[in-house]
Amino acid sequence: METQSFQKFCPVCKLANDADATICKHCGASLTKGATEAPTTRQVGKEFELTEALKEQITRAYPPPAKGLLLFLLNSSEPIALFVEQEFILGRGGALNTKPIFDLSEFNAFAMGVSRSHAMIKAVGDKYVLVDLNSSNGTWLNGERLLPHREHDLPNQGVIQLGRLQLLVIYSRTPLSK
Repeated sequence: METQSFQKFCPVCKLANDADATICKHCGASLTKGATEAPTTRQVGKEFELTEALKEQITRAYPPPAKGLLLFLLNSSEPIALFVEQEFILGRGGALNTKPIFDLSEFNAFAMGVSRSHAMIKAVGDKYVLVDLNSSNGTWLNGERLLPHREHDLPNQGVIQLGRLQLLVIYSRTPLSK
């Protein structure tokens, strides 16, 4: 007689777990029905606030580029990318897009709740705008959740949160600025 093996699928990351698991082995979410607190993306709290001293330290070490945009992980003072494209997507590899995509996979993006095509940054005149691409776990800008498919001004030294992954943006001029 053949025995069937059942699996539980995580409500957050949608990956399979053992049938008797109570915590997702991939993202740490609760697999218990009726759990009082499901680990969902939440608004940036004070404990994650970027201090002015850290901003100053980063901008002193890495002045804004003449054109383009520098991205930093919030918990690091080393840049992870410099973009000079007019438009690009933040997400994970494997997405089918015609626009350039910055793959955040190496920064634990999957476990942090980053969608394949999470958000887009584009140059509009002398500024950048951030657009949530209807991501599963939400996009925040300076602690405020963004509505999907709407352009939001992206200020210099703004903090972007994709799911639970936080990035600092530094720029002086966009590729469209003269």
